[in-house]
Amino acid sequence: MTDVSHEYDGVTLLGLPQAARQLHRITKKMLTAQFEEQAPADARLLSRALASAQLVGILRPETIQVPAHQDSERDVVEIPILEVVLAEETTAANRALAAELVHRSMDKPVVVLVHLPGGATTLSLALSHVSRTDPTKSTSVVDAHLMVPAERIEPGALHLSRLDRTDMWALYRDLVRTAAADGRPAGAVLQAADAIALRQRLIDLASELASVVRNARHTKNHQRRIELNTRARSLRQQIERCEVTLHGDARKPGVI
Repeated sequence: MTDVSHEYDGVTLLGLPQAARQLHRITKKMLTAQFEEQAPADARLLSRALASAQLVGILRPETIQVPAHQDSERDVVEIPILEVVLAEETTAANRALAAELVHRSMDKPVVVLVHLPGGATTLSLALSHVSRTDPTKSTSVVDAHLMVPAERIEPGALHLSRLDRTDMWALYRDLVRTAAADGRPAGAVLQAADAIALRQRLIDLASELASVVRNARHTKNHQRRIELNTRARSLRQQIERCEVTLHGDARKPGVI
C-alpha cells in the first residue's frame, strides 16, 4: 500500500485544525473484514479496487469543538476522514460501489477522498445509519450516497468553520448539503437528502438532454426533429429550475 499524495486532500478541503489531523495507513483487511462472511463478493470487489488507504483526520468534539450527537439510529462521536487510492483497473461503475462499501464498513459517518486513476479526486459522502441487522452494530446502511469531483467545489466552502456546528451529525449533513451543491447551496432550508436528489436529477436531465440533442442533430425526419427540439427545450427548463433550487438564483450556468 503506497502513500497518498494528490492535489486535493482532506486536510485542505475541510480546513482541518491541527488537533484533528492524523496520518495512519489503513490496511485493506480493516475495510474488507466486515463483508467477508456475509458479503464475500463485496469484500473481493473492495479489495481489488483499493490500491491504498490512509486515515488523515478524525473529527471529535474535543478536536473541533462541536458537540457529539446521539439518536435511535446513530451515535456520532467521531467522523473519520479517509483518503483512498483506487487501482488502475477499477471500472467507473465499481468506483462508486467501492466508495459506498467504505461507508458501509463503518458504524459512523465518514468522509472519503477517492483518488482516481489519472489523478482526479472525488469527494464521497453518505447519509447512513447503523445497520439494525448487524448483531455487532459495526456496519452502516447507506440511505443516500454522494460523489462530487473535488475540483468543482467552491474553494473553502467545506471548511469546518463554515458548516453547521450544532452537533456532529448536523455538521456532517451540512457538509453533504454543501458538497452536493458544489459549495454553493441555495440556502439553509435545503436539506442534505434533497440536495443529493437534486444533484442526481440534474445529472440525469443533462444526460437525457445530450442524447436528445444528438438525436435531433442526426435525424432526417422533419417532424421528429421538431419533437426532439421541443423535448430539449423542456429539459433545459427543468435543468434551470433544478439549478435554482439547488444553487439559488446566483448560480452560474455550468454542467454538473
